[in-house]
Amino acid sequence: MKKTEIYVATIIDSYNYGTVLQAVATRGVLDKFGDTKFVDYRRAYWTNAELVKRCIRRTSNPIKGMLSAASQMSNRIISHRIFRPFVERHLPLCPSGNFENGGDFSKDAIYCVGSDQTWNYECNEGIDPVFFLKNVPDECIKISYAASFGRSELLEEEKAEVAGLLQRFTAISLREPSGVKVLESMGITGGVVIHDPVLLCGRNMFERLAEQARQNNGKPYVLVYQLNKGQTLLAYADKLAKTAGCNVVKISLDWKERLPEGWRKELFPSVERWVSLFRDASYVVTDSFHGTCFSLLFHKSLGVFDPPKYSVRLHDVLRDFDMMRRLLSAYDGEPPLLSSMEEVDWDVVDNQFVQYQEYAYGWLQEVLSSDGR
Repeated sequence: MKKTEIYVATIIDSYNYGTVLQAVATRGVLDKFGDTKFVDYRRAYWTNAELVKRCIRRTSNPIKGMLSAASQMSNRIISHRIFRPFVERHLPLCPSGNFENGGDFSKDAIYCVGSDQTWNYECNEGIDPVFFLKNVPDECIKISYAASFGRSELLEEEKAEVAGLLQRFTAISLREPSGVKVLESMGITGGVVIHDPVLLCGRNMFERLAEQARQNNGKPYVLVYQLNKGQTLLAYADKLAKTAGCNVVKISLDWKERLPEGWRKELFPSVERWVSLFRDASYVVTDSFHGTCFSLLFHKSLGVFDPPKYSVRLHDVLRDFDMMRRLLSAYDGEPPLLSSMEEVDWDVVDNQFVQYQEYAYGWLQEVLSSDGR
């Protein structure tokens, strides 16, 4: 019997570790229900041409703008060489033309958006029609799987259009509880919370990925995965390492970055290597949502610092696993060191994983089954 085709529109063009790993995890979940294909879509905002235009707009001097773009483009080229082959190896891709411009869509297929911040107005430079399945006819089944607004409130200028597009969906699931509240604020009911696919597909998939990288032997280490510049997180990690007698390993995508003395830089690690660094760390200090997810998955003692924007998703996942005490930026004054904090009861966390998995798979079964259709 032929499997139902499931076409997924999610972010695969921004080339960072969390983005590509959530896409692979999405496939791991949805492949249980059909033949999953991913829309090979690249947002105009993320192209090199747009990067040059943005850099020129930020300065009155076109030459300075071009030099700034050239500096950023070198990192983009390296990132493309790391992430694009990984995407092509692990995701079955299909052309994006019909999703961008309209065309023929099979009425027997299912069309899905998510997971990740597909509905983040700021990240996408507006309302992206591909990520709202705007050109998919309403007689087709359209669902969202763990999609995210990335914020707890929408701008007034986007609410009406977003509401109109989402009312055309068959079923909607959000990655964060705050997303359900956003839906309800637009008068849309029936939204449910389905956790990030990284948390739903289990650690075995990522163990297999990590095994493909060189192994981390030697002295225990504090892993630093920082997406936003700032000294507070770095100073905390340094103090933790000295107190706990550990090395410090920092994942970096900037070859010019200078680190404190004695730290080791993991520059542009492969995706497999990135996963192995989380798996083998003694402690993790991060401001990343997916850095937090992988720390939970691999049972790591973690400390989280708020990023300057989009912190709601971090708070939601920590709250869901009763880990808000690990939000170090929430403490008044100096936060406690991870080495002195009470150990996490990982059996409780794993039980939460199981509950979230059972709920998610039950919801997907109901939405995607022939009876549910």
